[in-house]
Amino acid sequence: MPNVKVANVSKFFGNIKALENINLEVDDGEYVVLLGPSGCGKTTLLKIIAGMWEPTAGKVYIDGSDVTDLPPEDRNIGFVFQNYALFPHLNVFDNTIYGPVVRGKDSEESRRNAREMLHLVRLAARHDAFPVELSGGMQQRLAVARALTTGSSLLFLDEPLSALDAKIGAELRSEMRKMIKDLKLTAIHVTHNQEEAMEVADKIVVMRRGRVEQVGSPEQIYRNPANLFVAHFLGDANFIEAAAVDHGTRCKLKMLNWEMDIPKVKPGAYVAVVRPEKVEVGDGGAEGVVKNFRFLGGVSYVEVGIRDESVISRFPSGREYELGERVRICFKPEDVKLFKYPDEGLKEALRVD
Repeated sequence: MPNVKVANVSKFFGNIKALENINLEVDDGEYVVLLGPSGCGKTTLLKIIAGMWEPTAGKVYIDGSDVTDLPPEDRNIGFVFQNYALFPHLNVFDNTIYGPVVRGKDSEESRRNAREMLHLVRLAARHDAFPVELSGGMQQRLAVARALTTGSSLLFLDEPLSALDAKIGAELRSEMRKMIKDLKLTAIHVTHNQEEAMEVADKIVVMRRGRVEQVGSPEQIYRNPANLFVAHFLGDANFIEAAAVDHGTRCKLKMLNWEMDIPKVKPGAYVAVVRPEKVEVGDGGAEGVVKNFRFLGGVSYVEVGIRDESVISRFPSGREYELGERVRICFKPEDVKLFKYPDEGLKEALRVD
């Protein structure tokens, strides 16, 4: 299984800075997701690692070898594109074995491998069907099978599920991770879908404006975001303006008009980040008015207005709230993540470009 290292990579398109000094390591057998909003540079980074684009500066290493100047065909990478790029005039089997054929490796071993890949993605029974006869989910599985038939142990996936409807995409992503793990592949997967990233990734690389904001496991990033943008982009969160007073031994949440002990905090302006599942509706805390209630099957959301702001609580369904109902909300100090109030303002710090 290969490992990948990106060292000090930058990319400019004229005066436009697409990537700025990116450093990243992908270990053998690791499933890494590049996550970020549109235009953050994640696909640019993937294409540089794949050899489709050259970096303006920096190096790319695969298995310890400098491949920065190697063309894509010499990097031994399987690629699954957003639009699948299936050949409409070829049937399922011929699409699957296309890679080995064009490389002059149309052997019985390659054909056996293609049949195994089709069996793996549950398309063996449709081996003689054409792409137009397949559903979107089947076409995606075919694209994965074709990439795997190249024999590469390094797989790149560029927004592989974005063209599918939500339910099919959710089903396929768990299948795809299991398949890649069973085959002991190293995978780099690009997406802007937070749920998709959290479900498939061993490690998530959160990107914004051509820079890496944070690298870590889904749980690490969700529970301990490096900054306000990461907290905002990965999962739901409440952002509460706060002021630390009394020599840093007390933190007064100004929006809620509620004082809470938070140790080791210096006086100053902060933003308190609290995940909705950590906000309890019940006794104590701050009083507000229900502005919105949403039932989403197994979970429900209630939005509580307090002065000019809102706090959202997420909880297992069972309790319903009426609009205008007066309630109290609270959360524990250990569930609060504090960040210095950003110089550029909270709205700009959270902005998704």
